[in-house]
Amino acid sequence: MTCSGSLLRGLCTSLVFVLFPATAFASGFSIFEQGAKASGLAGAYVALADDASANWYNPANLVWLEQGSQFQFGGNLITVGGDTDFTAQDPAFGIFVPNTFEPEASIETPINAFYSSKINSNLAWGIGLTTPFGLVTEWRQRPVTFSAQKSELQTFVVNPNVAFRMTQNVSIAVGFDYMFADVKEFSREVPIDLDGNPLNGFEVIGFSNLTGDGDETSWNVALSFKGNGSAFGLTYRDGFDLELDGNVAYSSFGPLAAMFPSSSGLAAFGLPAQAAAGYGFQVGRRATVEVDVAWAEWSAFDAIVIDLDVNTPLSQDLEIREDWDDTMSYRIGVTWTAANQNQWRFGAVFDENPIPVEYLRPSIPDADRIGLTIGYGFKGDKVDFDLYYMALDFDEITAVPGAPESEGVIAGTYDSFTHLAGIGFNYRF
Repeated sequence: MTCSGSLLRGLCTSLVFVLFPATAFASGFSIFEQGAKASGLAGAYVALADDASANWYNPANLVWLEQGSQFQFGGNLITVGGDTDFTAQDPAFGIFVPNTFEPEASIETPINAFYSSKINSNLAWGIGLTTPFGLVTEWRQRPVTFSAQKSELQTFVVNPNVAFRMTQNVSIAVGFDYMFADVKEFSREVPIDLDGNPLNGFEVIGFSNLTGDGDETSWNVALSFKGNGSAFGLTYRDGFDLELDGNVAYSSFGPLAAMFPSSSGLAAFGLPAQAAAGYGFQVGRRATVEVDVAWAEWSAFDAIVIDLDVNTPLSQDLEIREDWDDTMSYRIGVTWTAANQNQWRFGAVFDENPIPVEYLRPSIPDADRIGLTIGYGFKGDKVDFDLYYMALDFDEITAVPGAPESEGVIAGTYDSFTHLAGIGFNYRF
């Protein structure tokens, strides 16, 4: 489909350039906060993970846990949109003077749950339920809604793992990952200029919405080394090649309604492989420090492919280029154990942005970000209780449309800040 001419302007990506939401809290739209104890350390937990959330941070550590079983449940409160400003001046979208837009504010609540069981000193297993990708954005002001209105994606991963102690100091783990992805709403307004004169405004403003769901499987491996007062961990999670069974619904196209029939179809895209390495060590009797480095293969998210069952001259199969970059993140966490089983935790993280500025759309206003965390934990006889808070500041970033496939990119500058908080309970039995 050729994106040229006044009638076709803005139609080519009416289905899919809102396919993923932000703001998420590791690079791209991934969510690294899968346990309150680890999150108080800014996620620097690959080497020293010592509760049931090791299923996510390093499954090889399951074999080093206390004898018996553990069950952990937690959740996050994440502010979305309330501290994001988008200042735009883009004549292509009818913004002739600088104007500032704000997305709708919401609070999202992704959850996590883990179970672990130590069979003997050399063998353990566990299973995790996590929400590693997703969240939501919503814009209400025109002309931003011509690029993205509401974008909502949820993912759930069930991940069983088995850990083996190979030597006195080394353990390994292997795991299976099952992902279910649910596109609840990805919508936008579609402006159409029938007479070819932009000064007269748009004669038709339609509405498109993509929904759908799908599942996929993957795998993960991990390594752990425990020394005298130090530890090292290494994990790898393979990516997902998702294919969603979906539906595209069109409405409000007036005299062009016949050209926009609702249709079932398929949406295909890749989610990244991820790897992390961590080194932790004891400092005196009361403190530990861990430093982690993580990598995400966001180059796997190179395109979104839509295959519609019903095609017309104005609603056709699409391939939208994304061409994201691989990213690195750097994390440090410090734990201070006080009297009476109380722990204070502090952390910092720097995360790179994978999105080239020529593909930076309102649906994913991502940027390099720095996060600072504080956490508290209490370890009882059988129940552990953990809290954390993170302040996450995004660099200002300016979208620069111009690439041949950058339809939907609005020239302008994004400035964002996000608050995260969470709670977790770990029961040992």
